[in-house]
Amino acid sequence: MMKIWTAPEFTKRNRGRMGMMGSIATCLGVAFAIVGIIGDVRLTVIGLYPTDWFLLAIASLIFSLCCWLGWAVGIYLHAREKETETEDKDKGIPISQT
Repeated sequence: MMKIWTAPEFTKRNRGRMGMMGSIATCLGVAFAIVGIIGDVRLTVIGLYPTDWFLLAIASLIFSLCCWLGWAVGIYLHAREKETETEDKDKGIPISQT
């Protein structure tokens, strides 16, 4: 099972999902921070204490960083693969022999 997660194909295949999760987590982190700021300025509890909103924002933004890192690695691996294919075509080497 671990071989599936560590293979480059897994990262290249799922880079779209990672980008979408990164976008959603970033937006949630910003929204949590805004709710925390509003609750702190108004001195009210909006569901949670302002400190809890800030902690949720930090956790969400850290998660989004992990997603964006996975997305960037997937893009890099895809670009490297395409570059290798282009070099092989220029050399006249069939791709099946590499």
